Amino acid sequence: MRDNTIQAGSVETHYWEVTPEHPEATVVLVHDGAFGSDAYTSWHEIMARLGGRYRVLAPDLLGFGDTDKVVYTDRSPYAFRTAHLAAFCAALDINGAHFVGHSFGGSLVLRALAASTLPVLSATSISGSGGPWRVKEAVAELGRFDGTEQDLRRLTALMVDDYPGLDEVLKLRYANTLKPGHVEAVLAGKLKHPTRTPQPAPDSWPEALKSVSVPVLVIAGDRDPLMAAGWTEHLAGLSPAITVHRLDAKHAPNMDQPDTVAALLLSHLARTREPSARS
Repeated sequence: MRDNTIQAGSVETHYWEVTPEHPEATVVLVHDGAFGSDAYTSWHEIMARLGGRYRVLAPDLLGFGDTDKVVYTDRSPYAFRTAHLAAFCAALDINGAHFVGHSFGGSLVLRALAASTLPVLSATSISGSGGPWRVKEAVAELGRFDGTEQDLRRLTALMVDDYPGLDEVLKLRYANTLKPGHVEAVLAGKLKHPTRTPQPAPDSWPEALKSVSVPVLVIAGDRDPLMAAGWTEHLAGLSPAITVHRLDAKHAPNMDQPDTVAALLLSHLARTREPSARS
């Protein structure tokens, strides 16, 4: 596993890569949007498990890790970050890839698939719905941070069970919160005009997923405190291309159950190579 930086559009973008000698395809991993998140702490265990067969790329999103701390407050948080991912793919000459996202990253992948803004061969969302069906109180808990390592541990406990290596991940995520501009970038979306209440744009989500033709896998945790019970039912019947798999997990099984998640991903990726999955 090695890290690098590249100019994606005008943004200096940091990413991790694993490339075997003869990769079967490219997989792009998109991390969550919590305080301190980045590509490495979200995906290093998954990258190790997929990297024997696939070229695996895991970029730090705008505002996170070692990517530029750039945000746009005049547009959807999905729109400018999917545009950045598209620029990242273009910079690396990626004309088609399997995209896997966790939480906010999963929502990004689903939104990009529906809008045809990324070269998606298949899509996987882990605990990301595309926006709705989140538990308001729990999301509010995830959205506040007092700047201490202890509070970051509280936030992370909303997403994962205890697992070997968690303390090291917490140290790395806390170090990320101290990087100039990171916390400000995460909080930017919460800034509001003092006298005006913005009206949300009309959104018929998830109706746009009815027309998807590439294979889609949705992975959800049965003990996820951040998502409403049964939220996957809103997606499961939309298209025959969508498959739902539920786990005995919280919000981030990619972190605390990497063997299980990697096995699901490898099976999903193998199915996309079958003629029936590509027709």
